[in-house]
Amino acid sequence: MPYPDIVRRSFLKTILASPAAALIPGHLRAEAETAAALRTFKLGAISDGFSDDFEEALKIMKGYGLHWVEIRHLWGRVYNTEASQEDIQRVRSLLDQYGFRVSVVSTALYKCTLPGTEIVVKEKDAYPYSGQMDLIKRAADRAHAWGTETLRGFSFWRVAQPQKVAGRIAEELEKAGAVAKSEGVRIAIEDEGSCNVRTGHELALLLKAVRSPNIGANWDVGNPWFGGEASFPSGYDELPKERIWHMHLKGVQCESPGIKCTNAFADQGSIDLLGQLRALRRDHYAGTMSLECEYSAPGMSHLQTTERSMEGLLRVAAKAAA
Repeated sequence: MPYPDIVRRSFLKTILASPAAALIPGHLRAEAETAAALRTFKLGAISDGFSDDFEEALKIMKGYGLHWVEIRHLWGRVYNTEASQEDIQRVRSLLDQYGFRVSVVSTALYKCTLPGTEIVVKEKDAYPYSGQMDLIKRAADRAHAWGTETLRGFSFWRVAQPQKVAGRIAEELEKAGAVAKSEGVRIAIEDEGSCNVRTGHELALLLKAVRSPNIGANWDVGNPWFGGEASFPSGYDELPKERIWHMHLKGVQCESPGIKCTNAFADQGSIDLLGQLRALRRDHYAGTMSLECEYSAPGMSHLQTTERSMEGLLRVAAKAAA
């Protein structure tokens, strides 16, 4: 009869450390290396990268041995903050059924125009400025239902000279942090190309200006490249490590930072992802991380590119965990 998973994993861990390791079949070696990576890193994915059907996404992710999931879009809704109470409970049941924990509730907080500014990106407000605090409260309800304390947010649509509105953005985030605290959650701000914070240097400056303990970082290792910064080591080195609560992992290919950048598979391109993961181990990073595949490969569906990226990411994570 088949051995329980915990016995199987223990056996593989033991045998890999023995002189007989070279005799292990390739598929078992890969399985053991993946298990080691997932013990070392709290690695998951944004569910809608695999499927907009949340249950289908969890089934696929389970096949990779994942236990962490970031929730953004659900069943055709633009954001989870529009999910019905019935769907909130459905998500909770599916998390329990498939054995997943939620890393982050991804929201569109501050993906809007800062009042009185002129933006330089072709973006529409995800939600009006006047509705941002209510958005935090709705997201907090979902976070409590799904067992996380972390929300993902942004820094308003980008203007020509972000440094000139940096003080106002910090004030807005202090306000958001106060609301988040009252709701029992915290907000991780992402470096996003269309927003005023898009690089590690800009994210570090923002965190220095915002004192709220409920405001931290969602460090996206791909986005800074489009803004002219090598995310690792240049951007990462600037960040206060204790305020990185979540990460997005992806692939980006550039001639040089900011020059002819395109998305790529997670294990390919310009990002030194292996170095980044090893640095996280060195710095005792205890936060979560998600694959965010934004690559559109010719002849492949989005599911196929996401699966290919996850496979590559797991190989890199296994090397970093060794």
